[in-house]
Amino acid sequence: MALVVTLLATSLFPADRKPAKTPFDVKGFVLVGFGVFLLVLGMDSLADKHLDGLAIALQIGLAAIVLAVAARYCLRAANPILDLKLLRIRTFRIAFLTGGALDTIGMASVMFLLPLLFQIGFGMTAVRAGSLTFVAAVGALIVRFFMPTILRLTGFRSLLVVNTPIAAALVAGFSFVQPSTPLWIVLAYIFVFGMFRSAQWASTGNLAYSDIAPEQLARFSALYYILWQLSVAVSVGMAAALLSFLAGSGPPRTEDFHTMFLIEGAITLCALLAYLRLKPEDGSHVSGNRPISTE
Repeated sequence: MALVVTLLATSLFPADRKPAKTPFDVKGFVLVGFGVFLLVLGMDSLADKHLDGLAIALQIGLAAIVLAVAARYCLRAANPILDLKLLRIRTFRIAFLTGGALDTIGMASVMFLLPLLFQIGFGMTAVRAGSLTFVAAVGALIVRFFMPTILRLTGFRSLLVVNTPIAAALVAGFSFVQPSTPLWIVLAYIFVFGMFRSAQWASTGNLAYSDIAPEQLARFSALYYILWQLSVAVSVGMAAALLSFLAGSGPPRTEDFHTMFLIEGAITLCALLAYLRLKPEDGSHVSGNRPISTE
């Protein structure tokens, strides 16, 4: 699939000019790579009941120090591997950092928690659990075809202000799923969740680059996907740690999973505070929506 996409991109998006060559930032690569490695290792260790709490704290603390040094370096370097100055762009900062990071942390954990609920809480096999959660991807794929039309009619602000509480409610709603819940209801619910989650991430993803200049796109892509993957790692790490804490010394119970979905729903809802700061005209040249002037 990656090879096909590469060939299509080469044929459909020809380069108008040769990109300016810049030296590879070896120092930044080492600092960012080592910091990310330590952070992911620390987040993964949070749920390990056999590790000492001090060791985990040292891992995360060291990761924070290395990433802080890396951030300071990237802000001062001439051609950093991650251009953190892009975070000064308001729409990018809201769509990804203050808002997007929260809803990513809240919603990304669902596909980690849900299969575990089906297997540990409901006693399903891994194959059956995977077959159920796969429906979310089907819903996500379908809604992508309608996103250009939806954004053209609503604009980014209206869509995110309405969609965020719905997505948060859907995340929290998984706390009501029981072993006795009819299978068709579970499938329909996961399908709908996949649709609204896709609408959320498609909106924030497009809004994030709406004010990025063409010459900044390469640096934007590197920063966006590194930070997005970090958000997913933090999401899964936090969910695993909280679930382990709720479970205590034994395996997680169904009630523990239900509590986790309520927590993740609340985290997702907090992103609304950031999206309320958007202006109706933000990203209008990308969405195609033209707000009616009140003047």
